[in-house]
Amino acid sequence: MKYKYAAALAAVVVTAFSLAAPAQKQGTAERVFLLKSGGATLAELRVRAATNIAVESPDSSGHSEYNPSTGRLFATGGAILKLTAGTNSISVRAGEIESASGSK
Repeated sequence: MKYKYAAALAAVVVTAFSLAAPAQKQGTAERVFLLKSGGATLAELRVRAATNIAVESPDSSGHSEYNPSTGRLFATGGAILKLTAGTNSISVRAGEIESASGSK
């Protein structure tokens, strides 16, 4: 009878660890950017932390602010957000781009 309980306990422990491993992988760090137009948020963009980010302006009317101590980004005037991961890149244009408070 002792062996049945030991085997059942071992099965429960193995199952718990196998379910916990994928949950830890989902907790990867990411940055969140809000794409806005006229002050209203149109989209939320989630980007892996390892992605290279550049902010550009198509003309001289654009303005961007970055606070290195908090990691906050705010860009206006038709800002272009360029994301690069490895050899792949994508550009997104919005009236305003703001990093969300939960991003790092």
